[in-house]
Amino acid sequence: MAAETSTEVPKTARQFVLKEEVIVERKWLKLEETTYTDPFGKTRTWETVKRTGNKKGVSADGVAVIAVLQRTLHYDCIVLVKQFRPPINGYCLEFPAGLIEENETAESAALRELEEETGYKGEVVECTPALCLDPGLSNSSTHIVSVTINGDDAENTRPKQKLDDGGTLRS
Repeated sequence: MAAETSTEVPKTARQFVLKEEVIVERKWLKLEETTYTDPFGKTRTWETVKRTGNKKGVSADGVAVIAVLQRTLHYDCIVLVKQFRPPINGYCLEFPAGLIEENETAESAALRELEEETGYKGEVVECTPALCLDPGLSNSSTHIVSVTINGDDAENTRPKQKLDDGGTLRS
């Protein structure tokens, strides 16, 4: 008689976090070791990055701005910023982005960040709900905000970045 093999899939256990222990905390971020149960009920650990501080009246940690520059007799263009990023020891092309300040809406944060990082002034078209873009690493949440820029407007013909004291972008 041939050996019987089970085709039954094991019933998965409810997954949940058992504890979170701070490994190190700095001004903007903290590294935690998270202990949780896996689908089979086994206890496991995970290293997690979290933002520090609890801001009141904000719906997410930050915003990313998809800005479309529109000019008469030109193709529409997506506006990106080039920034040096120390974790990769190099430059990245990115959507303008930054943190939402206390009691600030995602839409107003997006317009502020767009102007700081690019000098452009725009108009919000759409804003997503808060999204987790890298949940395997962080609990950080972001709104994606779509903005149009009237490139024919005088205020948008020669935009200037508004850099912080260190001469860098603040995101």
